[in-house]
Amino acid sequence: MKQTIRHTILLLACSLLLSGTVMAQRISFGLYATDGIVLTDLTELNFNTKQQIIIGGETVPVSLTDDGVAVMSITGRIDLDITVTIDAPMTLDLDATNTIPLVIRFAYSNTGASNDTDAKMTAIEVPIGFTSVTFPVKRRTSGLPAPPPTPNYAGYVAPTATAYLFVYGTLGPVPANAAAGMYTGNINIHAEYAKY
Repeated sequence: MKQTIRHTILLLACSLLLSGTVMAQRISFGLYATDGIVLTDLTELNFNTKQQIIIGGETVPVSLTDDGVAVMSITGRIDLDITVTIDAPMTLDLDATNTIPLVIRFAYSNTGASNDTDAKMTAIEVPIGFTSVTFPVKRRTSGLPAPPPTPNYAGYVAPTATAYLFVYGTLGPVPANAAAGMYTGNINIHAEYAKY
């Protein structure tokens, strides 16, 4: 009886070691804004909410409409355009030999939505391969160029608006020889007023 229990425990321990689940992933965002732009991180990019990440498994996509999408708000002058640049790694890394492929996508919404859920419905996706986009803080309804911005002077407070930025993408596939552990990466997002 004792030998059967010992074999059962050994079998369970071996099966746990061979199951090959990757422990987790962590993506840190570096947010950099200039000239009075406020860039706020509202939610994190999380591939774990989509499906379990396993060794040798399929890619794990997080799309614009999924729960795991990262959301940032960008508050700036309503009469100016902003340029957002994203610098993202091509892999999440445990160490030099254990990496998982990562493809980052992003979209923006500048319709004046009051929350990120409404903003997702009107978001404009940036094509794959682009790392920078310029857009007005608040979408213009006329389609004509905006009048020149009001210059700063004593007592003038420029009106502001909030746009939303959504970061999502694809993780994997996890290589068959990947070690379990915390895979990490840094995505840097820069926002500044456009310089024409």
